[in-house]
Amino acid sequence: MTGGTVNRNPIGRAIVPVVVGLIIAVVIVLGSRRLGVATMVIIGGSAVIAYFVWLATAWRRPVDPSRILSPYLVLIAMELIHMGEEQMSDFPGSLRQVFDIPPTFDLPTHALALMGGVNALAILAAVGLRSRHRIAQQFSGYMVWFYVIGPGMVNAVAHVTFPFLVGRLYFSGLVTVILPTIAGVVTLVRLIQADIAARQNETKFRGQPT
Repeated sequence: MTGGTVNRNPIGRAIVPVVVGLIIAVVIVLGSRRLGVATMVIIGGSAVIAYFVWLATAWRRPVDPSRILSPYLVLIAMELIHMGEEQMSDFPGSLRQVFDIPPTFDLPTHALALMGGVNALAILAAVGLRSRHRIAQQFSGYMVWFYVIGPGMVNAVAHVTFPFLVGRLYFSGLVTVILPTIAGVVTLVRLIQADIAARQNETKFRGQPT
């Protein structure tokens, strides 16, 4: 449990998964039109996986920021470096050689929506983990799980696969994808350890006499 007074509004807590689920659905639909279905299979797939992992972990038990903030912030920094390589090597153009990507997914969209938007939300989540309110902690916990699973893990699998699909050694972002992958693995381990510790504390608390 994180420090400070926590908002234990049960109605608000129950609404959070519904709101997060609706946001995911809207992002997938709108993102498919703007970024392309193939792009949203990666992003949306990561979002859906993160949703169910989050329901089993951070929605029930707040993430302890003291355990995960350091590797998580490093993950964000490494992802920005990786996206910088993608921006310089025209990731949307490279992806268009593999999939039917709409022209609306171009370098400005990559910079604003992915480099800027996603990472801004990731940084806000780092702040939200320290919030005194349970609902803010839950939203932030989802974003952390999404970021670890998406940019940290699924992104690596996609980038290793792309060169085989285009039939050449290099694909945009391939050189630096190892950076967020390593940071993502470390953050994932910390997240799992933090949830195990939170679950153990929860069990001990329930076992205490009232």
